Amino acid sequence: MTSTARPGPVARDDPRNVIVSGIKLGAISTLLIVAFALASRALSGAPMVIVQIAILWAGGALYSFLPAVLVRPRDADSMGWAVMVAVIASVVFTILDTAILRPLKLYSWTWDAIGGGSGFWYIPIWWMISAFIAWMGCLIYAHRTDRNPEAGVVAGAIQTVAIAAVVFALLTALKLAPFHAAVAGLSLGLALVARAGVAALQKR
Repeated sequence: MTSTARPGPVARDDPRNVIVSGIKLGAISTLLIVAFALASRALSGAPMVIVQIAILWAGGALYSFLPAVLVRPRDADSMGWAVMVAVIASVVFTILDTAILRPLKLYSWTWDAIGGGSGFWYIPIWWMISAFIAWMGCLIYAHRTDRNPEAGVVAGAIQTVAIAAVVFALLTALKLAPFHAAVAGLSLGLALVARAGVAALQKR
């Protein structure tokens, strides 16, 4: 990956677009997390896990690829700004979570209990994960066709979720991991890394 700009759509990496896009993504991700929590309360067993996985994969694909679509990174610098969209979104969620969701007691806070009542040991990890998955999405975006990268990234997102489904099916069918939403999240992360590698090979 070089910093030399390629012909194609101009990057929208101005501060205003980055900040506004981050706020929008943070609001969307908050709504998806609320939907996840409500589904967890209303359902149980396999139906609950299936709905959780659907929300998780949809949100994961959105979080991975929307920053690239909004910023249109053309070089290493603009890719960094696209990743910043995801970081801002994660900070926005943290604020909304602390100010609104925690007082509503929408879900339990097991991680806080593990950290002795504090969430600051895992919140930065969430920010780093947000940056990582957006970075993978940007890599896939950057390696897609220059003529219509937005269309290409939609195909990339669909392919990534398909790979995640295959990985999840293998892990659960072989009893290497339980049928759980957390395993689906791991599968999506592995799929993003694999899809970014394939995109790089296709570009070469």
